[in-house]
Amino acid sequence: MITIRKAKVKDVLQVQQLIEPFAQEGRMLTRPIYEIYDAIRDYFVAIVNSKIVGCCALHIFGKEYNPKNNKEEEIILAEVRALAVIKKWQGKKIGTKLIRKCLKEAKELAINKIFVLTLEENLIFFKKLGFKRSARNSFPQKIWQECVKCPRFPSTCNEIPLILEL
Repeated sequence: MITIRKAKVKDVLQVQQLIEPFAQEGRMLTRPIYEIYDAIRDYFVAIVNSKIVGCCALHIFGKEYNPKNNKEEEIILAEVRALAVIKKWQGKKIGTKLIRKCLKEAKELAINKIFVLTLEENLIFFKKLGFKRSARNSFPQKIWQECVKCPRFPSTCNEIPLILEL
């Protein structure tokens, strides 16, 4: 049985160990342990037989400011990040369940715009969940703050921005 729950401080090391192989393959950013501790409230974990087999975080950016947008709507922006599922457990809808848990929390928090930066190989997965491709320049500058940590920054970036409006 798969259980999805909010991560706890005691889960930090397992979350890092789950993310690190994907980071070493260049499929996601590495997450230092201090960063996971700092953001532990953002994370959900998938548990099977008392073991964490997947994780995903909902990171809130807050109100989006866009001086070009004359609309009166208030856009509250968040990112789905650090989605990882142990290879042995992939294909069992764990990633989908983790994303849906993040989206449910986003709705409860009145967040109305979620984005993800992902690779070409993950496009179909995210599109099935309702995400749509978006232009890089349509995002506020603050979402690129982590890019400087990426070894492909700035010239060989291969991440594709996707957006979901709730």
